[in-house]
Amino acid sequence: MKYVAGGEFIKKIEPGNIVLLGAIVALGIVLSRFFCGWLCAFGALQGVFGWLGRKIFRKRFVVPPKADKILRLAKYPLLAAIIYFTWRAGELVIRPYDPLAAYGHLAAGLGAVWAEFAVGLVMLVATLVLSMLYERAFCKYLCPLGAVNAILSRVPIFRIKREASTCISCSNCDHACPMNIEVSKVEKIGSMECIACMECVTACPTKKRTLSATLGGKAVKTGLVVVIGLAIYLVAALVGQSLGMLRFSAKSLQEQATTGLLKVEDIKGSSTYAAVAESFGIELERLYRGVGVDQRIVPPETMLKDTGKLAGIAGFEADAVRVAVAKIIGVPYAGENGDLARPAAPTAAPPKSAESKASLLVPADFALEGTMSIDDIAKSLKTESAAVIEKLGLPADIPRDKPLRDMKDQYGYSMPELKAKIKK
Repeated sequence: MKYVAGGEFIKKIEPGNIVLLGAIVALGIVLSRFFCGWLCAFGALQGVFGWLGRKIFRKRFVVPPKADKILRLAKYPLLAAIIYFTWRAGELVIRPYDPLAAYGHLAAGLGAVWAEFAVGLVMLVATLVLSMLYERAFCKYLCPLGAVNAILSRVPIFRIKREASTCISCSNCDHACPMNIEVSKVEKIGSMECIACMECVTACPTKKRTLSATLGGKAVKTGLVVVIGLAIYLVAALVGQSLGMLRFSAKSLQEQATTGLLKVEDIKGSSTYAAVAESFGIELERLYRGVGVDQRIVPPETMLKDTGKLAGIAGFEADAVRVAVAKIIGVPYAGENGDLARPAAPTAAPPKSAESKASLLVPADFALEGTMSIDDIAKSLKTESAAVIEKLGLPADIPRDKPLRDMKDQYGYSMPELKAKIKK
């Protein structure tokens, strides 16, 4: 909705995500929950831990039927809540709690994952442990994408059918089903829980098409279903690639700058201070002053999201850098906290008078010391502080009562430079 309204995605969403969503919807309509059974990485991970559980415990645990029936409904209100609060907040509210997101970021280290996905990491561990006891527990009870696919599966194009006349009631199909569907008791699997894995079909020992996959009511080979499913996903990816949409990471600031479409909102937590300064044409020292961060502690190649950890600033967000950049380049920006960051008013130039840079007379024996403040210099030279600031080429907002040596790192000058300027 945000893309349709303004051509922008909410944070953490890229065009490639929309392409894959289209593929999943197409799969859901044509082949029910094929994505869940064949393509979902998190489902596969749960399957591995389920296999381990069977090897370790030598039995299959089952949730009592009444509790199981109620628990399987939980994913639908969860899906509704995620959609509602994402719409209201304008951001991916599920992200910090998403076990798959936590899993996907494990390469960054447990510390980084814990900092951003603490709840998601706990959910990940709990899900994998639970999957050793109750196969695909997350898929059955909590997965919001599973709920989407279950709703799409109501289109009756794909179904698995059972031929009762050749069934020997061995219950192999029941034991093979990872979703605990009682396949042996129905003529057609119409359950929204069926993930189209077709484990039941391959487990059937009769070899008489007792269980068969059907498309539009006609029996087809299992291999054909797999080929069609993978083809739908591949075609969607190829279409996305041809349209230039198969991208899952944001363009770098430098790339955005070359297009002339660079905006303050494009600054991400993964951007570095050096990239921000270069892309927006801002002096690095001025950027650090605007953000209020010491360059010696936070080097230019630091990603913005790591600032808080290095500088000891609790709750530091990349939005602080966006606000600072907006003020420096003079554009309005509505910060993530809802406060409008307006550009700073341009600083009026010091009056060109007898006290100005052009006519400021500095005695040959005047010695500039680091212990002196701007007010001290102005008093010694019998002039105004603004004239001294202009003479030394310092920012207009620099404190006038602090010793110069105490501000050189913050404002990016050296005392030899200032001594040379005062003598000119």
